[in-house]
Amino acid sequence: MHDYYLTKSDFKVAQTCPTKLYYRKKHYPTSEEDDEYLSHLADQGYLIEALARIFYPDGRWVGFQQDVEAAAWDTMAALSSNGTLFEATLISGGKLARVDILVRRGDVFELIEIKSRSFDRQKNDELVHNGRPNLFRAFRSPDGIRSEWRQYLEDAAFQASILQDIFPEATIIPYLLMPDVSRACHIDGLHRRFAPRPAQDHQDQLPYADYTDDPRDIWRNPLLARVNVSEEIQLLLPNVRRRADEYVKSLIPELTRIATPPSTHCRACEFRIADAQSSGFHECWGEMAAIKPHILDLYRVSQVNGDDGPAADQLIAQGKAGLFDIPEKYLARRDGTIGENARRQQTQIQCTRDEREWISEELEDFLESLTYPLHFVDFETCAPAIPRYRGMHPYETIAFQWSCHTLVAPDAQPQHSEWLQVADIFPNPAFARSLRRQLGDEGAILIWSSHETTVLRLIQKQLADRGEGESDTADWIGRLLASERMIDLNQITLKHYFHPRMGGRTTLKVVADAVWQADPHIRARLPHYHLETDQGAAGPYQALPPLVIGDRQIAVAEGVGAILAYYALMERTAANATLEVNQWRRLLSQYCELDTMAMVMVWWHWRRLTGQMT
Repeated sequence: MHDYYLTKSDFKVAQTCPTKLYYRKKHYPTSEEDDEYLSHLADQGYLIEALARIFYPDGRWVGFQQDVEAAAWDTMAALSSNGTLFEATLISGGKLARVDILVRRGDVFELIEIKSRSFDRQKNDELVHNGRPNLFRAFRSPDGIRSEWRQYLEDAAFQASILQDIFPEATIIPYLLMPDVSRACHIDGLHRRFAPRPAQDHQDQLPYADYTDDPRDIWRNPLLARVNVSEEIQLLLPNVRRRADEYVKSLIPELTRIATPPSTHCRACEFRIADAQSSGFHECWGEMAAIKPHILDLYRVSQVNGDDGPAADQLIAQGKAGLFDIPEKYLARRDGTIGENARRQQTQIQCTRDEREWISEELEDFLESLTYPLHFVDFETCAPAIPRYRGMHPYETIAFQWSCHTLVAPDAQPQHSEWLQVADIFPNPAFARSLRRQLGDEGAILIWSSHETTVLRLIQKQLADRGEGESDTADWIGRLLASERMIDLNQITLKHYFHPRMGGRTTLKVVADAVWQADPHIRARLPHYHLETDQGAAGPYQALPPLVIGDRQIAVAEGVGAILAYYALMERTAANATLEVNQWRRLLSQYCELDTMAMVMVWWHWRRLTGQMT
């Protein structure tokens, strides 16, 4: 049983907070129970693993079974001679690891950890050539390792420490094997050359696949970078060993809880589950967990500074965890001025205390300044680890859908238009051309966050790389990006609007839900988004109807779900499964349409609050 050992995943979680190790081993519910699996499917990192195994044709699977002791025994038997193993199980000193690829050549072991983290080999080599630190290193860091790479390198260090314990006289060379974003793919439809590996072969629930085509195509044009990280691992090993031994002591001879003082780091704790029978967050925080409104719900709470450092952490240490426990003097700078973040924090505290909605004096002027027609626009995109089309790089953006609600005048009925990829070919040029036809050169373009602007810049570069940099579409994107037509409503919200239901968040779903609950006119105007539950009226995203596809009832109500629906749509398109294709298109259409309709809801509500609409 895994619960008796400190696994690599356990170590990774404990490094974020040692107390979480206890909750993880006790199988407390988390907010991420499905996230790892769905994220693995969405970024298609498991296809990277299949691609990596192609470079080791002599490799064989070993000991991948529920009984980890038996798996370790099989691994040790296999390591009695030279060879390459996939998913080798190593156990030593209460620690357990499964190595993605392990190669033995006499007394030399190559430990290869496959990561779906992107790596730029060209940029890394240029840095080293110019005498600068490689992409993993940072001189200002206490251990010399960049923070964004630490967890990946610690994974490899954890495994290397176990292997070294088992073979103390051996030479261990650790590698990271990663998608190389500096390499372009020479295969069209690479994603179609994989097949799922039967789930019963594995003890966990993460997806696996095998490459089913001629491996020589991959060998000739490798998309992965194998990077020797021996120096980095040596820097990390002493601390990794020390921390791992500390964690093991909390597991053996019996599971004990490592106490960690509550702080603002707990804000994103995955064990913070409302109404859960076993809540790790509630066990850590005790009576402070149930306080409402909570101090952790303050906008950018960790940036509030008191007399001697972070104010919220000081208050929590004193047993104060309410939003209203924060003295407003802490929200001002030393010279008494108020910055933008502090102004937002003040607004949140004051309006939450008074249970009132707030708009700025400038919101009305902003609404009146908009140039019609108004285009409320949302893009759906993905960045798969495996390039799907010739010429693409790992993690290069694919724009597969846009939605737009257009209002030609303040009181006009919004008109919806959309575009969704229909053929399994590189869609971005067609995406941009259709968007140009819809948006033209007139009117404000209202978006939520900078995502759409970023995607258009990427498409502009893609068109240039593909020899279409002088096209009418590329020229239009350039004019659009140079103009002031694109307006981020998330930034407008931060400056000009607050509702207590939002707390410290300003995502579109949160703001749309607050507006939906606050404005009966909108609910009456859009009855098809109305859904009553035992807790009252649900938000509009909860009302999206599911569809039965095959033998499954499926709903798409968030970004990862949309990406997975897109993959399924393309798969069924390639199979000419017309009925399922139409069902997946309907799911994606209704979700993306709501994203732009939600922006219209917010705009309607703001107009009503400023007296521009009755």
